[in-house]
Amino acid sequence: MFRSFKHNIWLLTALLFLFVACQSDKEPKMTYPEGEIPVTTASDEAMQEFLKGLELLDHGNAQEARAYFDKALELDPDFVSAQMYRANSASSAKDWAENRDKFLAMRDKANEGEALMMDIVEANLAVDQEKRKNLTLKLTEKYPSSARAVSNLAGYYSSMDETAKARETWAKAIEINPDFIPAMNSLGFSYLFTTPKDYTKAQKYFEMAVEKIPQSSRAQINLGDCYRAQGDLQKALGSYLKAAELDPNDDVALSKAGHANSFLGNLTAARENYRNSRAVSEFGLGSYNFEANTFILEGDHEKALAYLQEAIEEVDQKDVPASNKLWTKMGLTSNCAAIAMHTGDSEALKGYVAEMQPMSDQMIEEVGAAFFTMNQRANMHFWEAMSSATAGDFEEAAATAELIKTDLELSDDPNKLRPYHQVHAYVNFQQGNYEKALEHMAELDPDDVYNKYWMAKAYKNLGDNEKANKLFEEIVNDNFNSVQYVLILGEAREMLASMS
Repeated sequence: MFRSFKHNIWLLTALLFLFVACQSDKEPKMTYPEGEIPVTTASDEAMQEFLKGLELLDHGNAQEARAYFDKALELDPDFVSAQMYRANSASSAKDWAENRDKFLAMRDKANEGEALMMDIVEANLAVDQEKRKNLTLKLTEKYPSSARAVSNLAGYYSSMDETAKARETWAKAIEINPDFIPAMNSLGFSYLFTTPKDYTKAQKYFEMAVEKIPQSSRAQINLGDCYRAQGDLQKALGSYLKAAELDPNDDVALSKAGHANSFLGNLTAARENYRNSRAVSEFGLGSYNFEANTFILEGDHEKALAYLQEAIEEVDQKDVPASNKLWTKMGLTSNCAAIAMHTGDSEALKGYVAEMQPMSDQMIEEVGAAFFTMNQRANMHFWEAMSSATAGDFEEAAATAELIKTDLELSDDPNKLRPYHQVHAYVNFQQGNYEKALEHMAELDPDDVYNKYWMAKAYKNLGDNEKANKLFEEIVNDNFNSVQYVLILGEAREMLASMS
C-alpha cells in the first residue's frame, strides 16, 4: 500500500525497446546476423564494437556495454543503432536524455526500421500508448523474423498488464531465436515477480540462459534470484558468489550476496558485501540503502536513519557526475521518508518530503519527458498526501490525492491511479474503515509486499484470520530487499507465529 520512489534509470528506458536496425548511405561492409533486422555500417571495426556491446546489454550488463557503443560511434559517428543503444545503456537520467536526443536527431540517417524506433520513442515521450502499440505492431509486421522486434512487443503487453499475452509473445521470440537471452530473462522475471507466479517456469528460463551463457555473471545472478524467491537462501548465495567469481567487478553480484546474507541473518557479512559492491561499482554510489536496511533488521530504525544521512553527505563529497549524485540522494531520502512514515514520525516525514521536492524538480528538468514529468509530480503529491495522513490530517490527505488524479489525467497507463488508491487505503485504515480500505487496496499491485502487509492487517482487524495468515506467510517468504520489506518483516513473523 506504499508507492516507493523508483530511481533506477532502467525504469525510464524500460519504456523504450530492445530491437535494432541500421542503414548507411555508404556501402556496408558487414551486416547483422541473418534473421534479424539488418544493421549496417561502413566500418568493420565499428560493427565489431557494436556487437560486443549488444551482447553485453543482452546479458544485462549495461555498464560494460556502454564503452563498446561509445567506441562504435567514435569509429562511425553515423551509426544510428549504436547511438540508440548508447542511450539505452546510459549511466544516469541526464546521460540517457542527452543520448536519446542525439538518437532522435539522426532521423535523416535512419532507415525505415530506425524511423519506426524513433517514432516509438517519441510516442513514449508524449504518453501516447495507443500510437506506441500500433508502431510496435508495425515493426513486427515489417520484421517478422526478428526476435528483438517480437520481444519488444511482449514488453509493450507487459507494461499494459497483459501478462498472459506478454509471456506468449516472449515465448514466440525464443521460438524465432532459441539463443535470444533477453526473452529468456524477461520470461523468467515475469514468472518470478508477476501474478500468476510460477517459480518452476522461472527457473526453467533462467537455467536456459545459464546453459547458453555459462560465463555470464548476470545469468548466475538471475538464477540466484529465483532460488531466493523459493526460499533457498544458501543456494541463492552460492549463485551470487559464483557470479562474483566469474566477474569480480560485478557490483550487482556482490550486492545480491548481501541480500542473501541479510535474510540468512549474517548481517556483518552482508555489510561487507555491500561495501565491496560499492568499491567496485562505476561511481561508488550503490548499496547504501541496503546497508541501512541491515540496521532495520536489527530493530534499530534510528541507526538506519543516521546511516542514510551520513551516506547522503558522503555522496555529496564524491567526484562523480551530478546527475548520478542527484538520483542517489533522492533514493536515499525517499528511504528516510519511508521509515518516518512507517514509524509514524510525521514531523520527520514532512522534512524529508520538503528535501525531496527540489530534487524532484531537477530530475524532471533532466529527463525532459512528459511521461516522467506527470509521474514524478504524482509521486511528490503522493508523499505530501502521506505526510498529511501520518500527521492525522486525513481531509488534507484526501484533497492532495485528488491532485494525483489531475497529474495523471493524460496517462493511459491502466494502473495510473494506484498512488491515489494507496492514499485512500491508508487514510481509511487509520480511521478504522477496514472494509473501505480493502476496496482501495484491491486496486493496488497484488505483488507488492507492503500492500500485502496492510491488507493482512485489515483482514486481521476484521477477524478474517485465514486471509491475514496467508498474506503474512507470503510476506515472510518474500526475501527481496527493500526498505518497505525490512520495515515489516519482524512484525509479519510475529503475527504469523501468533496466529498459527
